[in-house]
Amino acid sequence: MVRQMPDLLWKEIIEELFEDFLKFFMPDLYAEVDFSQGYEFLDGELAKIMDKTLKGKKMADRLVKVYLKDGRENWILVHLEVQGYYEADFSDRMFKYFYRIYDKYDRKIVALAIFTEDREDYKPSSFNYEFHGTKLNYEYNSYKILEQEEAEVLKLDNPFAMVILAGLYTLKSKRKDYLRYEFKKKLFKLLLDRGYSKKKIKNIFEFLDGILFLPNDLELRFRDDIKETIGGDETMTKELTNLYQVGKSEGISEGMVKVAKKLLKKNMDIDDIVEVTELSKEEIKRIKEQAQH
Repeated sequence: MVRQMPDLLWKEIIEELFEDFLKFFMPDLYAEVDFSQGYEFLDGELAKIMDKTLKGKKMADRLVKVYLKDGRENWILVHLEVQGYYEADFSDRMFKYFYRIYDKYDRKIVALAIFTEDREDYKPSSFNYEFHGTKLNYEYNSYKILEQEEAEVLKLDNPFAMVILAGLYTLKSKRKDYLRYEFKKKLFKLLLDRGYSKKKIKNIFEFLDGILFLPNDLELRFRDDIKETIGGDETMTKELTNLYQVGKSEGISEGMVKVAKKLLKKNMDIDDIVEVTELSKEEIKRIKEQAQH
């Protein structure tokens, strides 16, 4: 079984910060969308389209229906690739997503692939087919976190920039726990300094807390740093206490707890949840018991 926690975290943060997400990656499209009419995530519909012939990970694929200001309807397919290895047929799969969605809905589609893996020479962005005079070229938007410059991302005031930084810091701190701890502290301070709403701070913090997961000793140290950073802010202290109400003494990250809760709701087997989140059986059972109260 492939570890799926990062996929689920990306999937959640895109839904929670969708408007910021769209503005970050596609500002021209963002300007055309009429958000007053709302938008709808069609994951159930996407699951029906992607049958067993479409191999590969689908945990973080999103299909979103939005409305344009001119009254037309537009479909957006957002595909996130969070695996850390080369996949030769990625563009082939992207094209299959495209033509199946187009065939089903007959609407315009915008496709975006975000690569969070660490291979420098891997960034597919098109599918090409040619056979005896029959030709096809399908191009889609492609974004690679590894290519981003930290200084440039830090200049952006869009809250989703914090998400991208968390992804970039995850790559930079690979197998370096203390560096990851330092990055996590830096991001937390940035969240507070930038004056985002409490809801956005909570959503982004849950994401970075999961993706920048730490060993227990550093996780507990990080929580002490949080208390020192927020000082006498009683409101923020209360918010973070609620955020860490599960696994506080054990140093379990909120991101892992959040994923475990969602997988429990889906009735996933506890052994599988252990493999996905890397929490112990005892921790999973404790999370389950607390969620039932």
